Amino acid sequence: MAATNVHFSFKDAQGHPKAGTLHFAPVRRHISGSTVVVQGGFDVTLGSDGTATVQLEPTDNTFAWKVSEFPDDTNSSFERVVQVPASTSTIEYTSLVDVDASTLAPALNSGAALTYLLASSLQEAQTMSAANPGQMVFYPEGQAKTVASQILEDLTGARAVVEAQSAVAAQAANAAQAASDASQAASAQVTAVADSITESKTVVESHANEALTAIDEAVKSVQDKASDVSGEDGTDTMPTDSTDSASSQEA
Repeated sequence: MAATNVHFSFKDAQGHPKAGTLHFAPVRRHISGSTVVVQGGFDVTLGSDGTATVQLEPTDNTFAWKVSEFPDDTNSSFERVVQVPASTSTIEYTSLVDVDASTLAPALNSGAALTYLLASSLQEAQTMSAANPGQMVFYPEGQAKTVASQILEDLTGARAVVEAQSAVAAQAANAAQAASDASQAASAQVTAVADSITESKTVVESHANEALTAIDEAVKSVQDKASDVSGEDGTDTMPTDSTDSASSQEA
């Protein structure tokens, strides 16, 4: 695994670069699969500007790095056990997470003192918390219980309102469904009446056509009979006219 570059920077109380050495040593053996990776300790000397960039093997759950700051200076010496993440970019020493040397679990306190503020009421605690976002603010337990009870009461009331509104909405939905069903029934009835009218119209037109056909046939029959009668009358009168003509000629 590629090493991670860690940048170190030290200054004294007056802001001047701090000279000296740093000692690095692994805590526990580094286990990689079935192999024990033996890593010895080593020293790094800070530059004239009090800085140094050191390549460290990224840690895992099997080991960590112990950094001894200025081990030869009893007035400035300090030790940290830290995790080193795998990174392709340089990371700052101050950003490394401290771990417990025995368990390798993250340390509960990285060295910063725990401070807190006391308030006499919830309102004061809220004001102090807004003014001091990095600190914890405590206030009397009774105030917390009162506020919690009020919140619970408000939630209960809000729930009742929501349930009532839900019931009204359900009734409105049922009424709308009933109106929709009635509208569909009326539409079906109108369609049935229209179909009945259409059917009656068809029947009437059929009967009218039949009546017209019968009338046409009757008229034709009468005309045919009239033609037959006219033909017979013409045949009977022809001899009479001839006789009358002959008599006229003899006279």
